[in-house]
Amino acid sequence: MLQQQLGGPSGDFVEPYVIAHEYGHHIQNLLGTMGRVKTQQGPTSDSVRLELQADCYAGMWARSATTTNDATGQALFSSLTDADIQQAIAAATSVGDDRIQERSGGRVNPEQWTHGSAAERVRWFRTGYTQGTLDACDTFGTDNL
Repeated sequence: MLQQQLGGPSGDFVEPYVIAHEYGHHIQNLLGTMGRVKTQQGPTSDSVRLELQADCYAGMWARSATTTNDATGQALFSSLTDADIQQAIAAATSVGDDRIQERSGGRVNPEQWTHGSAAERVRWFRTGYTQGTLDACDTFGTDNL
């Protein structure tokens, strides 16, 4: 769906990024963050903040993927290259609300956003990847999405 309907990239690290983003939502549920969501649309809505935080958590996961072992003791990924990270960034870009609205032929209307812009999604993934802390991923505690 990411590739066919949303024009997303292909590559070995696209699916791990998507899965890591979804696991980010699971972490939000465990931490009680999902219960904070009250506003569903708009460029600074709680819904957008939730999605951007999940991207940040995906970045945190990517940061540690080469040092985290699976049940057999093997690293999840033996290495991550810049190309892998670029695939994740391209995937995040392709699912930005602005890109989806552009592809559907409509005008970009931030008041209808539920997931954030392409640039915001990339920025928060990179924040998680470079800083790697829950505090750095606090999208609810900032005015700068």
